[in-house]
Amino acid sequence: MWSNHLKIALRNFRRQAFFSLINVSGLAVGLAACWLIALFVWHEHSFDQQLPLADRICAVALDLKMGDQQGLTTNTPPPLGLRLAADFPEIELSARSFHVGSAVVKQNAPGHAPLVFNEKGVMAVDTGFLELFDFPMTEGQAGTVLDRPGGLVLTEKMVEKYFGKSAAMGQPLSINDRIYTVTGVVKNLPATSTLQFDFLLPMADFRAVDQFAWSWVWLQMDTWVRLRQPATAESITSLEAKFPAMVRTYAPAAYARLGQNLEEQLRKGDRLDVKLLSLKSLHLSDAELDSRLGTLGDGQQVQLFGIVGGLILLLACVNFMNLATARSMKRGREVGVRKALGSQRSALVSQFLTESLLVSSAAVVLAMALVITTLPYFSRLTEIDWVTADLFSPPIIGWVLALPLLTGLLGGLYPAFYLSRFKAAEAFKTSLGSAKSGHTSFRSGLVVFQFTVSIALMLGSLVVFRQLEFARKKSPGLQRENVLIVKNARYLGEPSSTEAFRQQLLQMPGVKSVTHSTFLPPMGSFGDFYEPEQGDQNHAVLQNLSLSSYMSDADFVPTLGLELLAGRNFGRDNGIGDSTSVLLNETAVKTIGWEKPLGKWLRYPGNPSNQRFQVVGILRDFHIGSIKAPIEPVAVFHESSRTYYTHAIYLAVRLQPGVEKMVIDKTSALWAATVPGTPFEYDFLDASFARLYQSEAKTTAVLSIFTLLALFIGCLGLFALAAFTAEQRTKEIGIRKVLGASVAGITTLLARDFLKLVLISILLACPLAAWALHKWLQDYAYRIELQGWMFALAGLTAVGVAFLTVSFQSIKAALANPVKSLRNE
Repeated sequence: MWSNHLKIALRNFRRQAFFSLINVSGLAVGLAACWLIALFVWHEHSFDQQLPLADRICAVALDLKMGDQQGLTTNTPPPLGLRLAADFPEIELSARSFHVGSAVVKQNAPGHAPLVFNEKGVMAVDTGFLELFDFPMTEGQAGTVLDRPGGLVLTEKMVEKYFGKSAAMGQPLSINDRIYTVTGVVKNLPATSTLQFDFLLPMADFRAVDQFAWSWVWLQMDTWVRLRQPATAESITSLEAKFPAMVRTYAPAAYARLGQNLEEQLRKGDRLDVKLLSLKSLHLSDAELDSRLGTLGDGQQVQLFGIVGGLILLLACVNFMNLATARSMKRGREVGVRKALGSQRSALVSQFLTESLLVSSAAVVLAMALVITTLPYFSRLTEIDWVTADLFSPPIIGWVLALPLLTGLLGGLYPAFYLSRFKAAEAFKTSLGSAKSGHTSFRSGLVVFQFTVSIALMLGSLVVFRQLEFARKKSPGLQRENVLIVKNARYLGEPSSTEAFRQQLLQMPGVKSVTHSTFLPPMGSFGDFYEPEQGDQNHAVLQNLSLSSYMSDADFVPTLGLELLAGRNFGRDNGIGDSTSVLLNETAVKTIGWEKPLGKWLRYPGNPSNQRFQVVGILRDFHIGSIKAPIEPVAVFHESSRTYYTHAIYLAVRLQPGVEKMVIDKTSALWAATVPGTPFEYDFLDASFARLYQSEAKTTAVLSIFTLLALFIGCLGLFALAAFTAEQRTKEIGIRKVLGASVAGITTLLARDFLKLVLISILLACPLAAWALHKWLQDYAYRIELQGWMFALAGLTAVGVAFLTVSFQSIKAALANPVKSLRNE
């Protein structure tokens, strides 16, 4: 029986080759798109699943509110991890990690040229770090490799890079001019690991950690815990309920050392709550999370891609069903004959389903070819190195094998059960009256659904693109063009050496100004709390001010193109008289509540001397990060203040347009002469701002591509339906032409019904898209407004594309010789 069904299916495939090819092509495109998106979604949801104890590991976070500043962050203070492990029996192990940042790594092998690289994957960790995560090691014991100063753990790829095939254990390696000895080797971390590192150093080797070991406000560490039981929502909530008592026991002394009263601040509404975030859900955490972990994903983006992928597949299935339903209308006579000859309804159902499964299986084969061909481009789009084998990994291949059955059933069920239910006489009538049969409303509904989704995706692509362009073009409040950034300025040594290097840069042609600073927007800032001293007794002044701060020189303002609204800039006397000066931005002044800020004082309790700084200038607000976040309170201190221990990390060089390459070459040569053996790294300020919107750029690209695919699938189906309609109305067209109807009139007649459906789609899509896009835009503090022209453009585009698609077949039918069409009847 099945071989007979297959023969009949192949005959129908050949007999209706045009419609069959359209059906296979549309379904294949939809399946290929969904396959690729499923690969991406699966990748994002597979983070940290390779760790055997991942369900017991949590990242420690702080839910903070200090004055007007609040948020959830994985940046934690040094004492927290130690207290958690000591005070709570539910916690088996705790460990801290400290991102060292860029480091110069040198390897001097006898008889070989020294290897020198700037490495970014350097972390300082506690002794129990490797044991807590249970990262697989090839050499060394996880619990002891970092139990003494000077130890070093490398990944396998770093062993290969620096030692080749030689044994690395016991070998020396210089990191930031300090000699470390390799004590262990850990297997290379998969791309789906939240923690990424190449070098692990003992936490005990870092002075800053010891210096702030007492502090509960120095939030520069990541803290991890491993529970004794799996981290369920209930167990985490139960454990978190015990943390406030710990905070009130240990943190007040640290705050008192800074002259602050934590209990009083908490009574006024501030928060210092310790939270636990399960490692398995950390990558796609729903929380708005401030973190140094650069591997965290965008849960909203993954969800959006998943929805788009599902819609594309659904559109392809709808297209498949629509065409199958339309073509089945011509088979009423076949059904009648077979029923008259005694065929059972089950045999007819299986026949239609066999044909449907055959088409869907052919579509899967074509989809596989499309996916393999486009995988390199998809890798570039998602910035993930996919290989062909990833397409056939167990979770993906299982889903793919189910696709022919799923789509075949979806596409074949309706015509199978609809036509097979008729008696023989009714089936003959269905064939004769097929143009006005009950299929029409169903097909119309499917066309409306297709174009509703396509128009909504078109609107989404347009709005996301406009928001991205707005973000890129919106002035951040500084002049980001033509600013060269020289990284790793700390390797120049003491401030005097940095200043000498700066003076040499100023001598280069095309260099207008140079500044050196601890940080630069948007490359981070130093966050800490300050206390504004009471100014006007008639106005309440915020007592705890969170500031994003920079420590720089008098050239910081002109080099970055900042605008001084009031007061003065730092003097050019090497900081004489400005070691206790500070520049604030408008937001900082508004947050404090000062009406006349010049001459007012801030106190910094973050160092033992409780330094005081006088406000000497007010800067116009400027962005130090993405426009998703509101502008933050910012302070600029003079480098002579030594507000915090970090030396200058960056040099910013303002250039005349057109001299970039020449200055880069000269700066590289000067760097090599000044700090030989240290790699030269540079960037541009405008490029660093553009990288803030990589996620939005990826979303725009993916949405645009899949919007085109949705339109392609919809138009492919519309094209086939228009051809089918024209075929069904051949006699009517012939009669109208004989009676004098024009080509334009016949074209309008045939296209009108389809365009009505597109107009209905516009009415449905616009409010749905407006609601979803309004919700998406709420994530941006600075955003575009939804405007009527956006909806009009999407609607007109849909109408235009649909009209062109339908018109081709309509004109073709209208131009046909009426004599042939009537003779054919």
